[in-house]
Amino acid sequence: MKKRWLTLAAYLGLASGAAEKIWFDLVAAYGADGRFYHNLTHIKHALDVAEQLQAVAVDFTAVQLAIWFHDVVYDPRRSDNEAESAAYAERMLRPLGVPDELLAKVRTLILATKTHEAAAEPDVWVMLDADLAILSAPPEQYDTYAQTIRQEYSFVPEDQYVLGRTAVLQTFLVRSPFYFTEQMQERGDTAVYENLGRELAQLKKRNTEGR
Repeated sequence: MKKRWLTLAAYLGLASGAAEKIWFDLVAAYGADGRFYHNLTHIKHALDVAEQLQAVAVDFTAVQLAIWFHDVVYDPRRSDNEAESAAYAERMLRPLGVPDELLAKVRTLILATKTHEAAAEPDVWVMLDADLAILSAPPEQYDTYAQTIRQEYSFVPEDQYVLGRTAVLQTFLVRSPFYFTEQMQERGDTAVYENLGRELAQLKKRNTEGR
């Protein structure tokens, strides 16, 4: 992952020392306590999927930067993580000469992950599909993901978590198609609905048992 970041930084013309510092800052942020899912493993997975969708993107550099920074600020108790992550990216990159136009694109892409709503922009499609690619993972991997999300919300009582998580999954379940790019729709939509349905059934069971 370090080589991956440094390669992108070099392409942007960032000085090696500055790029190294940002790398260590990213490692510290994504490795903080409580990061059971929103960590560098998630970033790697999103980057891998984005690379598979690169032909769809208009500005793949912006997509890559947005993925690297989109969860750098993450506190499940807050509602402004995306805005703070975008601001963090700007603080780190603008002094190093990254153009304002590129930073504006990165900000737009990061903010799009707050609602995951449709937009008529291919870069947004790639960003959102990469971010939620885990939802179409094989059942065992998806179940591990669901467990790590619960761990990140360990401060929430079980009954409240079940209600909140159920609402989120039901919102996702009514999307059709789920993904925005044709490639992800073809290979992932069916798996998403199966995974969501399975987790919803598990949540319903937990809710019933908790009464």
